[in-house]
Amino acid sequence: MKTRENDVVAEYLREVDQRLAGIPVLQRRELLNDLAAHIAAEQAERNLSSEGEIIEVLERLGSPEVVAAAAHEEAGTRFTPPVAPGRGKLWLILGIAAAVVLVLGFCAFFALASGDSSVEGPAQPAATAPPAPEAS
Repeated sequence: MKTRENDVVAEYLREVDQRLAGIPVLQRRELLNDLAAHIAAEQAERNLSSEGEIIEVLERLGSPEVVAAAAHEEAGTRFTPPVAPGRGKLWLILGIAAAVVLVLGFCAFFALASGDSSVEGPAQPAATAPPAPEAS
């Protein structure tokens, strides 16, 4: 059970560390060491034994985003939340699709607004007379 508790803390610290990009390395290490020491002290003082109790301690500290944002504010650096892998491409594709829909919509609007109300259906074959009989 101790391993799962350590895994939760390690994952939390890893997520905080990922969000600290832009903060000087020594300051990052100091913050992560302080967080780890605080979590360990809480575990020891309160004799926490379950993963749920550890998660409560982490929730009181704040999400990794909140902790990183506070650290960036204190350091005077800019906090930019990480983008999930593949998310950048998704937004690009959605943006292109939206642009195409807008362009087609404008084209349709201007075609209808141009006043040409004659809408022709598909071309019909011309009526043809039956072939004349051949003279013999």
